Amino acid sequence: MPGDRIVKDILIVYNGDGSTKALEEALRTAQSESGRTKVLQILDSELYHYGHNDLVAPRLNKQRFLLYIRDQVLERGAVEAGLLREKALSMGVSLEIDPVETDDLVSTVIAEANKGYGMIFLAREKRRIFPLLKKNLARELRKTLIAKVVEC
Repeated sequence: MPGDRIVKDILIVYNGDGSTKALEEALRTAQSESGRTKVLQILDSELYHYGHNDLVAPRLNKQRFLLYIRDQVLERGAVEAGLLREKALSMGVSLEIDPVETDDLVSTVIAEANKGYGMIFLAREKRRIFPLLKKNLARELRKTLIAKVVEC
């Protein structure tokens, strides 16, 4: 019918506190025009880099450090997921959260986005000194998908 609105599934790429604006914008959009809303919660820490690249620490210490960091990341992720659910509930939005650990963010997000989302919300990436060394997620999504990509 001409007056009916088009229902769009929304994907939110949530990567910690830097994604707060994207989350809020996505939830406002979901209140009015979404079928389903899913958060792809990226679980990561910059400390992994140090654990993998420590030249002095013995192998066993590296493993312990990496396991400790992973435990911390998973714990922080569980707390964040609870806060995301509370925020969505307070806005009347039903939210599905999928926590993901990945070394290849672009491929992971593209694989999920290919499941048929109409809109994808993500945090605006900061400009890098050497942009050729790392793919820009929003640019890669726009090249690959027909979904609307919104950076906040």
